Amino acid sequence: MAATQTITVYNALKEKIISGVLSPAESLPEAELAAQHGVSRNTIKKALLMLESEGFVTIEQNKGAKVRAYSKREVIEYLEVREALEGLLIRQTVPVITEKEIASLEDCLAQMRRNKAEENLLEYSQNNRRFHQILYDACPNRTMAELIINLKNQMRKYNSKTILIPGRSEQGLAEHTEILNALKEREVHKAEQAMCRHIRGVRQVFEQYFDLLF
Repeated sequence: MAATQTITVYNALKEKIISGVLSPAESLPEAELAAQHGVSRNTIKKALLMLESEGFVTIEQNKGAKVRAYSKREVIEYLEVREALEGLLIRQTVPVITEKEIASLEDCLAQMRRNKAEENLLEYSQNNRRFHQILYDACPNRTMAELIINLKNQMRKYNSKTILIPGRSEQGLAEHTEILNALKEREVHKAEQAMCRHIRGVRQVFEQYFDLLF
């Protein structure tokens, strides 16, 4: 029962951090969280330790837990790692991706274009995540895919904000189109280059607009 409660609290807090309900550097008082979730402080402590191990929370002795905040240098380093991993992921995915999965990517990209035309940024972001998730699901290297997903989840709130930057949604659509075309052609090198350019584009946005996004 206690283990189930811990997982439930962990999942609830993680989703609040990912979605931005809990902000970077926001305090996470054990007593308040215990009252909110109707569990013991020990259960909260265990859930926070799980979140700390995944990089969502920081815990300092005598100061308690806070939602993890990122410096500009950390964000750039994260995106450098993500570029390397995503390039490797798509290189392994090109030979095995199915025509059905490629059709799903085409549908997703078409929806992103409609979302852009309708200025529906929320739906655009959701379809953007779906596009990448299709690739993660298709990748035969599950360890790598899960590692990338975990990295992205830590900064999902900020990644979603990049489309608010002037010109970024147009550039993002062009980058996704390039990735899809390389996949359809089964061109491993072109797909890897396209994916790396896409992640570098995201990194450049963070470098230039860090204060706005964070």
